[in-house]
Parts: sequence; C-alpha cells; structure tokens
Amino acid sequence: MPRKKVSIKEIASAAGVSSALVSMVLNGKAKQYGIGEEATQRVLRIAREMNYQPNIMARGLRSGKSHLIGLVVADIANPFFAKLAREIEKQASANGYTVIYGSSDDNSRRLNSFMQTLVNQGVDGIIAIPCEDTIKVAAELQEQKFPLVLVDRDYTDMEISSVLLDNEQAGRQITDYLIAGGYRHIAFVAYSGDLSHIHGRLVGYQKSMQAHGLTEKIYRFSKEESQVSIRSFLSAISLGDEKVDALIFANNTLTIEGLYMIREMRLRVPEDVALFGFDGGNAFDLFTPPVSYVRQPITEMGRQAFQLLMKQLEATEPQPAEKVVLQSSFVYTDSSKSRPGHK
Repeated sequence: MPRKKVSIKEIASAAGVSSALVSMVLNGKAKQYGIGEEATQRVLRIAREMNYQPNIMARGLRSGKSHLIGLVVADIANPFFAKLAREIEKQASANGYTVIYGSSDDNSRRLNSFMQTLVNQGVDGIIAIPCEDTIKVAAELQEQKFPLVLVDRDYTDMEISSVLLDNEQAGRQITDYLIAGGYRHIAFVAYSGDLSHIHGRLVGYQKSMQAHGLTEKIYRFSKEESQVSIRSFLSAISLGDEKVDALIFANNTLTIEGLYMIREMRLRVPEDVALFGFDGGNAFDLFTPPVSYVRQPITEMGRQAFQLLMKQLEATEPQPAEKVVLQSSFVYTDSSKSRPGHK
C-alpha cells in the first residue's frame, strides 16, 4: 500500500510551529524571513524523520523564489474585484510573475484556508482583500515577515502594507453633496460587520450629518437577510412610515440589490428617493435614471499593490509597512440631482 504523503501541516504540528514557517523553511526562505537556526533545524529534522517528499515546484526553487504570487479577493464575479485582479495580473506578467487567485466570498474560514494553501505552495508573496475574523493568519504571516499587501480594506491595529481609498472623505463628500442639493433625511445602507472600508464610509456620512445638525438614519443587516431587509425599509419609505429622501448604498453589490427592489416597488428616483452608490457598473448605467456613484481608482490600486509587494520581494531585509491612500472621483447623475428650489 502506498505510503500516505506527509503534509506541511503535519510537520508544523509535530514541530510546534506554524505551517507558514514550515513552508518558508522547506522552500529555502528561512534566512530571508529571519527564521532562527534552531527552528530551521528542528523543522528540517522532523521533515526528514517523517519522510516528507516536496513537490516538483518546491524542489525546483533553487533561487529561493517561485515567481508566483497569490491574490485573494472577496468575489471574483464582482466587477470591482475582477478589474482589480486583471490589473494585478497585468503588472505581475510584465515583471515575470504568475498570479494564483481565488475568492473568499467574505468567509473567514475560506480566506484563512486559501492563504495558508498559497503559502504551502511556495508563493513569494500575497495580495489580499481581507474579511472579518481573519486577523490571525495575517498576524502569523506578519510575524514571519512574509510579503503581504492588503487592498481596499485593512486591519487598523496592524502594521501591514496596504492600498486603500480615503473612504471617510468619500462618505463625507457624497453626504455633503446630497445635503447641498436639498436632501435632509439621508439614510446610509450597509451590510453588518466592521470591515474597515465600510466603517470609513459610515464615519464620513456621520460627520457630515452631525456637522449639518441632521439626524442619522443607518440601516445595517447581514447578507443573508439583505433582500428581506431592503424590501422592508423601502416599503416603509413608500408608505411614508419612514421619512427618507435619499439613500447612500455602501457598496456596489448592495446598490444593485436596492435597485431591483426600487424598481419592483415603483419608487421614483429621485422624486421619491435619491440614490448614491459606490464603484459603479453596468447596472448603475442601465437603471433609469443612471445612478450616481463614487468611482474608485481600481487600476491605480492594483498597480500600487503590486509595487508594494515587489518592494518586499526585492529587498534583502524586511521592509517597514507602507500605507497608500488614494482619492476617489465622483460620477453625478440625475439619481442625486438637486431638489426643486436648490442648485
């Protein structure tokens, strides 16, 4: 009977270290990431004792580099992440790298598992869009000085290189714009949770409403209950039970869900309720009227993320974390035009 192949995870368990550390040692990257001699020798000894057989790719890493990078997005079917992935792939190809990517579906277990798989496969670095409850795997990689760049979202309490939108500024600017157009009962609609980019947009909205002495209206709910919840509060608006004259949807997926419900309920835009979203897309343009939105510099985000990763990959010693904050632009349409009597 063939002997069962020993996994990196089994070696890590026997050595009392992380799978990421084992992968770095077995891929010849111990010195590069500052792994001590004692830990290195323990891992190598246990690997020999367990008769570990590296894969062909690992055996070929004579230079210590695979020229593979991992990319973890929330949902590759989402146009925002698809365009981001395409730009990173373009940058990688131009620099002799191949991208291995997958989707987490904003599920922490899937993200943790996929990132660990990427490390075990010997990628040189990872670009990731984090989701909630994934700080442990990021902290583990950071501790091992593994090249990692976060995009669109970050962990506010950790020093990890990242490329972000100035979300607070964007949230405040679109709220200011709606207020200047005569809207006073503006609601912010978001999924529940505390992802950094949504938090920033919410804070910007709150600061604008507070600065103008207006009452905040915040609707938050899980993805699983979003359709029921959106239908519920839009029905209340339609019946006059909820006094809302403008809606800010916190991301493009939520905006699209809202557009379906608004059409279903025959709410007039902007006469009954004005709309503003994030990221844009075909659905935004095909809706009547087209929907106003915050346009993120996706191409620049991808380019900057790859450059930050390359800095780490080309350095001879660990690099300090860098945070690149980009500014958004705005697409204004009739979905958020000024109310009668306001310019």
